[in-house]
Amino acid sequence: MPLIVPVTEWSASTFDPLVRESQQEGFLFLGRLRDEWISGENQFSRKGEGFFAAFAGQLLVAVGGLNRESDSVGRLRRFYVKGDARRRGFGRLLAEHILGFAAAHYTAAILRTDTETADRFYVSLGFRRLDSGDGSTHRIELKNRAADKQPR
Repeated sequence: MPLIVPVTEWSASTFDPLVRESQQEGFLFLGRLRDEWISGENQFSRKGEGFFAAFAGQLLVAVGGLNRESDSVGRLRRFYVKGDARRRGFGRLLAEHILGFAAAHYTAAILRTDTETADRFYVSLGFRRLDSGDGSTHRIELKNRAADKQPR
């Protein structure tokens, strides 16, 4: 069972190997995450925001965060699962944790993705696809999530 923890500071020794792996796959968003965190531009620290890491033992296997989009909507961002940890339940557990956190603050969550694999993953979690022009590709309503599943 992975351990999911809130992240409050950037540890290069912990996170940079995951950043490098993601960049090798052509995903640049974890590099932007690192740069924004270090500059202070986005540390997921406003009310209703959080950034989380999933560990299998001492190994970081997944990260993801939630930013405030509006008073009622959170945006799932910077979600990444280590290549050799995919399809083993780590991503689902982390996403469910983040959605539980989101449900304590928002009535809905949105995200943007451009891969078919991620699309299938998010749809399996209950997100619906959007054809919006605002940059969001998926949305999930949070009002029906059980209160006892809402981590704080």
